[in-house]
Amino acid sequence: MGWAGPGKVLNSVTNEGDQRRLSAVPKVHSETGAQRVGGRWLAATNDDRLHRFEDEQGRVSEVGERIMELVDGQRSVSQIVDVLCDEFEVGRAACEGDTLGFIEMLVQKRVLVW
Repeated sequence: MGWAGPGKVLNSVTNEGDQRRLSAVPKVHSETGAQRVGGRWLAATNDDRLHRFEDEQGRVSEVGERIMELVDGQRSVSQIVDVLCDEFEVGRAACEGDTLGFIEMLVQKRVLVW
């Protein structure tokens, strides 16, 4: 499967903080409900927002949804990247940067926590 990225974020891992975050274990925020509904991932945050995982054209982001499946409170970001690199045609550096950027965006939206 080709790599389309999780959507909207293109970064590379370049500093020590990013390296530390690769070993971090993200999980769904305790005040967020996240689940598959009608075959798609949705997340409802405590600010009454509903988050869908779409690419920039508004289509389902297979990568973004796969990341949500893999965020289980046990896997590190690095382990998530390992799975994504196996499943999608992507170099590790691009995958790390995009995945960290996507997870950070979800942390800011209170969907996930570190």
